[in-house]
Amino acid sequence: MLTIQQVEQALSPPLLHKGHSKDRRPDLLQYRQMLSTLDPVGIPLVSATLTGNGADDPIYFPTWQRLVEVIGHTDFLYIADCKASSWANRAQIDRNSGIYCFPLAMTGNRPDILKDWVLNPPTPIQNIFLPTQVLVEIPACDGFEVPLGSIWLDPNTKEWHHWSERWLVIRSAALARRQIQGLEQRLDTAEIALTKLALKTGNDTKALQIKVNTLLKRHRVSDYFAVRVMQKITYKKVYNSSGRPGANASYRRIRQTTLLLDYKLLQPEITLAKTLAGWRLFVTNSPTPRLTLEQAVLYYREQWQPEMGFHRFKRGQLPALPIYFQDETRIKGLMFLLTIALRVFTLMEFVVRRQLLHHNESLAGLYDGNPKRHTTKPTAEKLLNAFNGITMYFHRDGSYEMTQLGELQQQILTLMGIPQSLYTFPYLVPG
Repeated sequence: MLTIQQVEQALSPPLLHKGHSKDRRPDLLQYRQMLSTLDPVGIPLVSATLTGNGADDPIYFPTWQRLVEVIGHTDFLYIADCKASSWANRAQIDRNSGIYCFPLAMTGNRPDILKDWVLNPPTPIQNIFLPTQVLVEIPACDGFEVPLGSIWLDPNTKEWHHWSERWLVIRSAALARRQIQGLEQRLDTAEIALTKLALKTGNDTKALQIKVNTLLKRHRVSDYFAVRVMQKITYKKVYNSSGRPGANASYRRIRQTTLLLDYKLLQPEITLAKTLAGWRLFVTNSPTPRLTLEQAVLYYREQWQPEMGFHRFKRGQLPALPIYFQDETRIKGLMFLLTIALRVFTLMEFVVRRQLLHHNESLAGLYDGNPKRHTTKPTAEKLLNAFNGITMYFHRDGSYEMTQLGELQQQILTLMGIPQSLYTFPYLVPG
């Protein structure tokens, strides 16, 4: 079994490397940051700085192993993105008594499996409501599950591992609306572009076909249009002599080829795409009493928290970018310090939000230009900004003077469980 340190060492030379860029900047050197958090706090438990050109798949099982070391047991639910759902990762976690829930990557025959199950559900479909919803509202999700057995061959020991899984087939109503709306917009845009292209087809059949294919691929609608490029052949009469031709004037005919572009929407394919919109496959090895279908949906919906951490690293208040370090040790050190700061941010948010929920209260005064705006989910950035106006003066005679805490600042300290005496003089020691 590989550890995080072994994986990091195997991928280490060099740390900065060109690879797949989510920011669409393949020309820049990059590194990757791995982050595992504890829900519902969202506090980082495990992090590692990895090379910029490595694959993510081999990292997930060593990450789970490290989480077991940090938490002290395997009795927790491991949730990650679809890159974690390889057979090897799932088998090794199950073999070591772990519990997981992953979305499946839509590769191989899985799109066909999903289509068959959605069109012909093998088990009854359940409505799934969020805790904030009432039963009279439209369900946020619906879905069903299919029990299956899995098998994996360990390439090192040549031993087979058998285990039971539940394949969860879930449809998000919000995701379905977005996908259908996006499809309709792309179809409209592509149809307008095809109409314009039909007016200027040119005279090169191959070039026109390339333009059509490029257009459909760019808008991701190749499966929803039937396009034909046809040739219309005419013969133009050209007289051999100049001037007005007589009745017996000689002439010749010149062949002229005109390209015609004909297209139509494939309604059955469009209807099928809208039917499949919002559906996704998930897989878990947890028994139903331990993790119901509804719980799996609710837990996975909380996975925005790690993404919030990455946003803070890239464009937020804990920016690692732009980075000017070239020494790998300093880069890792920077990410280590930023991860500690991220822990503080997430812990602040969790404590304050929990207290506001417990007391059924909200905070006002955090938003510039709108002091009456209330919130029950303040961010750490807003909470810290509320203390920007505090100033402390050291006078020449040895006395101190500090800005008095306002009502909002006192309320935030109370919510965080921090004594207000932290801002009084007994705690202040002159340098």
